[in-house]
Amino acid sequence: MASDDRRRPTARKATKRQAQGRPTPVSRPASVSRGRTPRPVRIPKPASRPVRQPKAKPQPKSKPVAAPKLNQPKAPSLRIQRTPRPKSGREAREARARQARTADAMGIVLRVVVVAAIVAAVLGVVFLVLSNTSTFRITSIDAVASDHVSADDIQKLANVEEGTTLLNVDTNAITRNLMKNPWVASVSIEREFPDKLKISVTERKVEAVVVMSSRSVAWYLGEGEVWLEPANLDVSDGESTDDVGLEKATSVGAILITGVPATVDPVAGSKATDDVIAAVRSYLDGFSSDFSSQIVSFTAPSEASVSCVLSSGVEVSLGSPSDISSKEEVIKSLLVEYPDELTYINVRVPSSPSYRKIDSTNVTAGTGAVGASSTGSTTGSTQKTDSADSASISNGKN
Repeated sequence: MASDDRRRPTARKATKRQAQGRPTPVSRPASVSRGRTPRPVRIPKPASRPVRQPKAKPQPKSKPVAAPKLNQPKAPSLRIQRTPRPKSGREAREARARQARTADAMGIVLRVVVVAAIVAAVLGVVFLVLSNTSTFRITSIDAVASDHVSADDIQKLANVEEGTTLLNVDTNAITRNLMKNPWVASVSIEREFPDKLKISVTERKVEAVVVMSSRSVAWYLGEGEVWLEPANLDVSDGESTDDVGLEKATSVGAILITGVPATVDPVAGSKATDDVIAAVRSYLDGFSSDFSSQIVSFTAPSEASVSCVLSSGVEVSLGSPSDISSKEEVIKSLLVEYPDELTYINVRVPSSPSYRKIDSTNVTAGTGAVGASSTGSTTGSTQKTDSADSASISNGKN
């Protein structure tokens, strides 16, 4: 029995093998060989090894998303206030002196303001009292008449009420009343103490005398395109309306506009808004000053059919008010090329002008007032001109 026990593996050895994970060898027991019934041998189960899990790959670190910045008020920064050093005796005296000077200046300013307010109030009271007394009451009005505005008209339009003084007179109201007259361009009012008021007016300049197509009446057209009043045309035997109109325009330093259509209906004091008047104005503004001074009259039956007559008597067909500077250059060049020979120039199309000239060298161009120039059918034909001279007329083109 003892030998059988020695052959058996001890429990410690079996346990050691199990711990190492190796199978335990099975030996045939001695009892089997000897015919004995073998004892069941308990085979311990091998210890299971722990299953290794695959290592997880490290995930990349994501950057933290910054939260949106809100418009939050910044916290006030703390400032450390230093305790000022104590001033020396000299600095303290200077500081007190500056404070005293500042206080004195403020006091002076305050006193000046108070005194000024008191003086203004006193003067206002005095002015109010004097303006309602008879000391400066207006007893006479010196109205200075002009060419078209009489002294009586000025006094009536001024409408100064009785009892008005030189101190409370409303000069703005007087100016507005006088400006109702279309001839009045500006008003001057002077106070002559103690009781006189002087009123003078400046008349509106006449720019044109407009003769209507009916030839029965003419109108003065003032600066600013304002209709002034009708002009009387005393036409005698042997005179034309245009001749009389030109004389009247020349006497007042204006130009003559003839042939305007019947649609032009002037009203005194109103502004001229007609197309033909605007066309003439465009030419006067577009021409140079030296060339405009040579124009004595315009004929404007329509906006597209404007013509003028120069002081030399040359009639110029202008057409509609376009390319004004180009038309002027063409007219000047033809006048220089043919001095004292031209009677008619057409610059409706400045790139293709036409003209008529006098063949004879011993006559000058006509002196018609409103563009009445001589024309002829063929070169070499003779015809009476405005100056009663005989001349042959030829047609030509540039």
